Amino acid sequence: MKALLINPSIYDFAAYSFWSSPLGLLYIGSILRKNGAELTLVDCMRVVETKRKADGRAPFVKEKVLKPEALKGVRRHYRRYGISRETLSGELSCIDRPDLVLITSIMTYWYPGTKEAVEAAREVFPGSRIVVGGIYPSLCDEQARQQLRMADLIVKHNEIETFYRFVDDALSTTLKFRPSIYELDALPYPCYDLYDDIPFVPLLTSFGCIYRCTYCATPYMHPAIVRRSPFSVLEEIKHWHGHGVKRFVIYDDNFLHEKDRYAKPLLRGIAELPFRIDIFNPNAVNAALIDEELAELFCSSGFRELRIGLETTDPETQRSTGGKVNTRVFEKALAILRDAGFDMETVSVYILAGLPFQKWETVKGAIDFLFALGVRPYLAEYTPIPHTEMFEKYCRFARYPITQDALYQNNALLSFAWEGFTEKDLRYLKQYVREKRSPG
Repeated sequence: MKALLINPSIYDFAAYSFWSSPLGLLYIGSILRKNGAELTLVDCMRVVETKRKADGRAPFVKEKVLKPEALKGVRRHYRRYGISRETLSGELSCIDRPDLVLITSIMTYWYPGTKEAVEAAREVFPGSRIVVGGIYPSLCDEQARQQLRMADLIVKHNEIETFYRFVDDALSTTLKFRPSIYELDALPYPCYDLYDDIPFVPLLTSFGCIYRCTYCATPYMHPAIVRRSPFSVLEEIKHWHGHGVKRFVIYDDNFLHEKDRYAKPLLRGIAELPFRIDIFNPNAVNAALIDEELAELFCSSGFRELRIGLETTDPETQRSTGGKVNTRVFEKALAILRDAGFDMETVSVYILAGLPFQKWETVKGAIDFLFALGVRPYLAEYTPIPHTEMFEKYCRFARYPITQDALYQNNALLSFAWEGFTEKDLRYLKQYVREKRSPG
């Protein structure tokens, strides 16, 4: 069995590789390899290596392109990030015909790149079976089936058994190794060895979240909490370090939940390794769960920066969006980190901007609050995500038809702009943050 994995290019107004990686696709590839498959990877999301930062982040290669009809009225440049359709077709034509082509999709509004990859694969390999999975079909199932109808199978995140049965039937085989995606300790390591160079490796440590933030789809995607054992994570770190990897990324909405059973033993184990690594956490940790021991472990285990979610300093918004942290608890967490000797200049805090009926002044207040505490605010522009409480409650107030076409779910569109928070206000806030970071 030959399987081709494709991570497609994306089309957007802005994009940057904040340790971006097709982790799910690479896990599925490794499962197939355990079943004897021969793998080939085409990752369209190339970066400009000469501009890669010391922490592993890098800008994607990009090219200005025409906007789709739905976005013609948006006064911003639209770009393709990653290689062109022509380049992809050329690379595919140099590959032996695969039995299976697996294509991932991430943000819902990036589906044009996925569609392009499906069409290219179908053109070059008309006899191959094409499977698409990922976040887009999981959150926008009906739209995905319409947009990606050239694929043979479209699967949601929790339909791994459907995928196994499809492979069995389509290829007249029987997959012997068919784990659930929730058997985290049983999964083979993702096949990063298919890359010529591995600048970083994301670590899958859990699924699910104890919180029910109204803007987040994690509870819909993964209702139950599943944890990976600290021992298993440590073994994977050792494995990739043996391949020369020194940077590791923790994408975990739930990292500090039951910290005495999971996070603390893991970080202690990392601190005791005979080598040093660098750790980054793009998803942010919950300030309410930071204690003195954790603060010391963040230092000793190799966190080169620490991202924390505050989201807002407005008490009512804190309460109505999930109540996982408040301003007083957040200040206490910062004091604990400072006392532990954590470099506060490397602490970044997410603030949500563009929530339905949010006022721009409340965002500015949060920015000022964070700068006064000596940490860096990061504006996270609200993305309307299907199957979240906030999306379902406010979708009718959006200035774009966000329920009809996932293109309109792009956070760059500021779908919930209103007289209290305009595009001009958002531009001002972004400039205000830049000036406060670099005064003079």
